Amino acid sequence: MDEKDLLIFLTLADTGNLTRTAEKLYLSQPTLSKRLQNMEADLGAALFLRSKQGVTLTPAGETAWEVIQRTARDLNTLREQLQMRKDTICGTLRIEVSIDYSKYRLPQVLAAYTAQCPDVTLRVSTNHSRDCLRTLQDSSVHLAIVRGEYGWDEGKILLEREPVCLIRSRENASVPLRELRYIGRDSDPEHMSMKARWLMEHKMEPDAQLNVDGLSTCVAMVNAGLGWSIVPSICLNYFDGISEPLFFADGTPLTRSTYLLYRKRESELPQVREFIRMVCAMSRH
Repeated sequence: MDEKDLLIFLTLADTGNLTRTAEKLYLSQPTLSKRLQNMEADLGAALFLRSKQGVTLTPAGETAWEVIQRTARDLNTLREQLQMRKDTICGTLRIEVSIDYSKYRLPQVLAAYTAQCPDVTLRVSTNHSRDCLRTLQDSSVHLAIVRGEYGWDEGKILLEREPVCLIRSRENASVPLRELRYIGRDSDPEHMSMKARWLMEHKMEPDAQLNVDGLSTCVAMVNAGLGWSIVPSICLNYFDGISEPLFFADGTPLTRSTYLLYRKRESELPQVREFIRMVCAMSRH
């Protein structure tokens, strides 16, 4: 059954006459009779009792009338609501974001986005970048924001490329690095390799090390005067110590990249398209 069948049923129930129904709906009577027969076959019950005086609803038809009337009303309500919202960005937006970006950048982006698109339902989760990419590949989210270099052959936008810095507290400003504890943290292989290369090129092999599990913890330890560290500048907005961008021996700067990844077909969804536009407008690249 389709919406035309619903209209045929309700009109016939109202007029009680096949001829008048056919005229009102601009159908031939054979076409009307055929559609009515198909309806009854689909439902497995006779809906109308036919006689020379016209047609009357059977008990099964009366039950069908209540459901079909409600369905037709719901369809009209849905059509009206969709018409009202056709110029409104709505729906659900599912994003998976790297832990560091979610802490230092995402709140500002979401504040702007929700102000612009209050009717969108947000589903935001955080994870390590490699797992964000895996979730996107599984089609569980519309977008992923990752830190570092990852292969992705669909939509990919560079949002930011910030310097990687050496940081220490002000009280340790004049203390040689070799006399301070090195505060390290685990990261993705690319970032770990970058730090290892810099340490090797500058003959920095710290004897005393302190390993922590988060970027904000690492910065807090340095702030407390416990040592020095190498961190991307994304976390340094409120750092009150000393930071300096790092360079490899050949003069190449150490940098950390942030990318927005998405599937091209889903970028056509209004809520996805608007998020892409907004996060790019607010990016620092």
